[in-house]
Amino acid sequence: MNYLLPQGLQHTLVLADGSRWVIAAGDGEAASIVSQLCEAMQLRVMSPPASLSPATSGTSTAGEGEPPHSGIVRRLLVLVAAHNPEAPPATCYAPLPFEDDGFAVCVLRSFTHSDGLYIQLMELSLIFARDAQTRGAVLLHGALAEKAGAGVILAAPGGTGKTTASGRLPAPWRSLCDDATLAVRDPQGNYWAHPWPTWSHFLWGETGGAWDVQNAVPLKGIFFLSRAVEDRVEPVGPGHAVSLLVECAKQASQLMARGLSKEETRALNLERFNNLCALARAVPAYILSISLTGAFWQEIERMLEVGPREGT
Repeated sequence: MNYLLPQGLQHTLVLADGSRWVIAAGDGEAASIVSQLCEAMQLRVMSPPASLSPATSGTSTAGEGEPPHSGIVRRLLVLVAAHNPEAPPATCYAPLPFEDDGFAVCVLRSFTHSDGLYIQLMELSLIFARDAQTRGAVLLHGALAEKAGAGVILAAPGGTGKTTASGRLPAPWRSLCDDATLAVRDPQGNYWAHPWPTWSHFLWGETGGAWDVQNAVPLKGIFFLSRAVEDRVEPVGPGHAVSLLVECAKQASQLMARGLSKEETRALNLERFNNLCALARAVPAYILSISLTGAFWQEIERMLEVGPREGT
């Protein structure tokens, strides 16, 4: 890999689990894709560019203007293969060799149709989510909202009201994203929620968007949305929460196993299930019934104040 030199700028991504990514492109087409990925995720430009040589483990101190981090630095080099309709799936779904040196290469397919950028951005973003999953994280199909420093996930299948509910939240509530959220666990065992891009905004000629992915907030509750004639909230136990979370994680991570063997896919799914069990034990979960015009956020606020036990 020594002959693969980065093209253009290098960007950095820091997650609340202490990991840090350095992302660079190895060719001109990849540089354009990486630039759009980092613009959508609002990632910082590194200055001066760092070497893509293998990293070493241990605690690291960020440079001026960079978020702090600890642990091994993940270095990702992105390339684009020549267009071939019969080419295999992108190599970024293979297990990444971070146990060895923290360095990996992702070879994306080249596309001529308008949906190609969406596929490439989705594939790249799943690398970060897949690696975070090895440390207890899960990518969930759910919107992320925040008030007074407390984050909540509004989880629901597609088309059942996540985006609408997010748009109805009044100040001082803030909607950080409306489609997917990456929940990570820090070294102390606390869960943080990172807003995740709505990659479908890059389909069918749409203009895309920007999400501050590094703006993680402490995760204080997961609310599974249900349509109703009146607003109400009902706490659910960890067992019930896991059954609901499994579907949310499946919808958000279904492409993560693409290109893996049956054994690798089974291990990936088991790892995700174990992470969901740990998440359900640590973060309160609720069924949130919302009406078309009610102030459902008041039910969320009440649960955040009193907790699931008192609110039952």
